[in-house]
Amino acid sequence: MASVIARAKRVYREEGGRSFLRKGWGFALRKFFTHVVWNVLPKNETLRFISRSRILTMLYFFLTGTFYREQRAVLCGLAEYHELEEQREAPRHRIIRNVHRIEKGLSMRDRRPVFAESYIGEVVGDLVMAWDPETDDEQLRWAVDVVSEYFEVVDRTNPISEAESEFTGFLSEIEYSPGNRVPFPRRDLGETPVSPEAMAELAVRRTSTRWFEQRDVPREKVDEALEVAIQSPSACNRQSYEYRLYDDPELIDEIASLAIGASGYKDNIPCLAVIVGKQRAYFNDRDKHVIYIDASLSAMAFQFALETQGLASCCINWPAIPRNEKRMEELLDLDCDESVVMLMAVGYPDPDGMIPQSEKKRIELIRSYNNI
Repeated sequence: MASVIARAKRVYREEGGRSFLRKGWGFALRKFFTHVVWNVLPKNETLRFISRSRILTMLYFFLTGTFYREQRAVLCGLAEYHELEEQREAPRHRIIRNVHRIEKGLSMRDRRPVFAESYIGEVVGDLVMAWDPETDDEQLRWAVDVVSEYFEVVDRTNPISEAESEFTGFLSEIEYSPGNRVPFPRRDLGETPVSPEAMAELAVRRTSTRWFEQRDVPREKVDEALEVAIQSPSACNRQSYEYRLYDDPELIDEIASLAIGASGYKDNIPCLAVIVGKQRAYFNDRDKHVIYIDASLSAMAFQFALETQGLASCCINWPAIPRNEKRMEELLDLDCDESVVMLMAVGYPDPDGMIPQSEKKRIELIRSYNNI
């Protein structure tokens, strides 16, 4: 009890009354559920009962606050999308998504003579707005290539003709001629240079390594691994995530201290990645999970690429603990639509450091065919 009172006094003294009330409420709620509710009611049956009611479920998570920051991030992302994309302040993600849709249309067998009619005008208008002659933006050049190919093959309707006229005028004003970054036959990739055996060996070598040699991690090697990571698939090619990398020991200690899974080895981490998802790329809350999917796909490729550089890594779980999320948000100065997906330790492995065996599940436990 004395330690609780001392902590309360410290919070009030250092953070003020508002923070004291908020943290006091959270603490009291956790204790109430732990020492009262779950001692009176069977936890499993009670949670199932709550889960059957939309209202009770909403109330339960309102009280716990577990999903508050995720919900806020989604709402902030929708607002950001409206400001940057729909009001054309910086229509980046909408261009990428729509050009990717056009690419899929160009790639279809038995392609329809007319497609993308409803949004091609929007694509051209966004391109005109986003084009900056002072920068070599390869994604926008790719967009120009694809749109140019589109007008080569599509049948004309009034909306398509109007968009083509605007696009032709746009091309006459910029110093770039459309290239060939357009859909191509799969056979042009040739044979894969990686054998199944080599891929399997790399997957086995990729272990969660927590003990590293105390030497600097070359930034160029990390960048080379990231070049592989950004080739990972993402929803409509939007890649709405960021790798925030830290190789300053003091910053690593401060950040890693917030991740409970790193408490036993955080002093041993020479380089730390914080992977941050950004909800601003999405116009609908149905896509709220995409930042986690896309960031995790890239993280796996990043880890494989690190192994080929002689570097090891360890994913660090980032659980939804509200007080830690708030501290991380303040420490990294995250925008309100940004969420930490995971942390990752990176470094040269200590050959004498122990690594877990981590026996994996049998394939039969994770695989099924045609099971409905």
